[in-house]
Amino acid sequence: MGRQQAQATEALKLTDYLNAPMIAYYLGSKEVTTRFGEQPIHTFQKEDGKRLDFWGFTAWDRLLEQTPKGILVESTYTGKSETANKYGNKSHTCTVFFDTDKKLEGFKEITPSAVDDNDDLPF
Repeated sequence: MGRQQAQATEALKLTDYLNAPMIAYYLGSKEVTTRFGEQPIHTFQKEDGKRLDFWGFTAWDRLLEQTPKGILVESTYTGKSETANKYGNKSHTCTVFFDTDKKLEGFKEITPSAVDDNDDLPF
């Protein structure tokens, strides 16, 4: 294998895909430093092997904390809440379903890396 150039791809936002289910294996998350402080990025692998990274948001982060790694997950962004929080903001909402019987074959927890070309979105 010869010399290759690494290419970075920005993380996607699940919030850009209202009511479009994203079905992929959940590989885990990592914290990255941004101008807003530490932010989570969640890594998934589609059934065709392509990896996708997504910026987290509070509701999704909390649901994925309870989700085992290496299993098939269906995440759907469902919009913003109807009521505002104490700061006057409406929160992002989503659903997360997972199937512990559908595991990624040979899954070993690894540090997420760059994502593949994702020109075939939405999911």
